[in-house]
Amino acid sequence: MLVKGCGVDLVEISRIAKALRRERFRQNIYTVQERESLKKKGPESWAARFAAKEAVMKAIGLGWQQGIPFGSIDIYSNPNGQPQIRLLEPALGLTRSMGITDFVLSLSHTKELALAYVIALGEE
Repeated sequence: MLVKGCGVDLVEISRIAKALRRERFRQNIYTVQERESLKKKGPESWAARFAAKEAVMKAIGLGWQQGIPFGSIDIYSNPNGQPQIRLLEPALGLTRSMGITDFVLSLSHTKELALAYVIALGEE
């Protein structure tokens, strides 16, 4: 597999905590599955997933202004707790047309900041 792109994003947890007070923000940014899995988690978890979505957009070189809605990027944990990326339409179709077939994701946070790093992988 070839590295097709990488992206990193760093967000202030307090900014996301403030935005989470608005239900519209939650609905526009997070998938139903994310909202369900995060409902009992603190703002640092929400912020890390927000950063992951931004990092995915940077890794593929397309953002919400180019037709990748935040809700078409689903961040979840596998059974071992490792964060994973699942794309929904239209992000899935756009990335497949670019030859991107997989992602590697790492999340981290402090008390103030949440960070996500994404590597986009694919075929030539």
